[in-house]
Amino acid sequence: MQENLYSVHKTLLGHTDSISCLRFSPKGHVLASSGDDSQLIIWETSTGTIRHQITTTSPVFSMVWDPRYKMRLFCGCENGKIFFIDRFQGPDHEVLTGTVAPVYALDLDVITGYLAIGIGSEVHVAQEISGNTFATFTILPKPADLSDMPPDSRVRPRSVHFLKNGTRLIVSYLNHGIICWDLKTRDALWHIDPPLSRRQIGYAALSHNARYLIVSNMNIGMNLYALGEKEPLQSFLQPTNTGINFPLGVSFLDRGRAVVCGSQTGSVKIWETLSGEHLQTLEHKGLRALLYRCDSTKDFDISFQTSSCSKYLCVHCPSPSTHV
Repeated sequence: MQENLYSVHKTLLGHTDSISCLRFSPKGHVLASSGDDSQLIIWETSTGTIRHQITTTSPVFSMVWDPRYKMRLFCGCENGKIFFIDRFQGPDHEVLTGTVAPVYALDLDVITGYLAIGIGSEVHVAQEISGNTFATFTILPKPADLSDMPPDSRVRPRSVHFLKNGTRLIVSYLNHGIICWDLKTRDALWHIDPPLSRRQIGYAALSHNARYLIVSNMNIGMNLYALGEKEPLQSFLQPTNTGINFPLGVSFLDRGRAVVCGSQTGSVKIWETLSGEHLQTLEHKGLRALLYRCDSTKDFDISFQTSSCSKYLCVHCPSPSTHV
């Protein structure tokens, strides 16, 4: 196992309640975070200073940047509102879906400009219909029940990822596995059905080369899949706290050569993607911490924690002269 691949770059203080979502900008210059305090904070990554702070009408559950613009961020809220804001100046612009439910997942395709939305039990795809106005143009079918459905069988999209220049969409569902949809025909092209012990999905991340999907589950950690293959290539075990059933964030690091998963204990592990070799553990000592989301960009990786006494973000960067 290699040591000290990543080290703490900055600790960011600003939220007054549990943090629920975060995203680096496409080039990693800024970081957006949101929490149960209904604060949307834009951080300068290099210095850790707050560039913008906005109070939202409801906690933000999901976010995605639009790399076609210098500073455009889409946000999905607990109360069903979806909005985007340009350069954090002037009013925000609402995305029209006709559905009022929590927005669990967002993704944007840079070729078509389509916006994928996991809202309540539905998956919408929206497009720009006029200047600064987006609206749903298709809703995907609900997935079929599996043969051995768990007692909790809610249809809930947890993550959405575009493929093939916006012609396909991978949807990772809480209880219904992973489905790749053809957006033109609305047919299911392939379906990954995890075994019942790993059925409930927390979050998923798509590799930079769009060949692999890393998926966290509510029980033992996370699994790596080659797209369309039903059996996992690799499994990564992550310690859990008995009685806590919380979705853990996942991310690819170092251009897909490593993976990281959130932790219920504060010990965040990094593994080599294909071999499963444990590379490093990022310890968060002295806190009763529940780390559950993470994100990465070319130069920075981030984990965030909530505890009984503090709510903060911890940004890590590669240690000097090291790489995975």
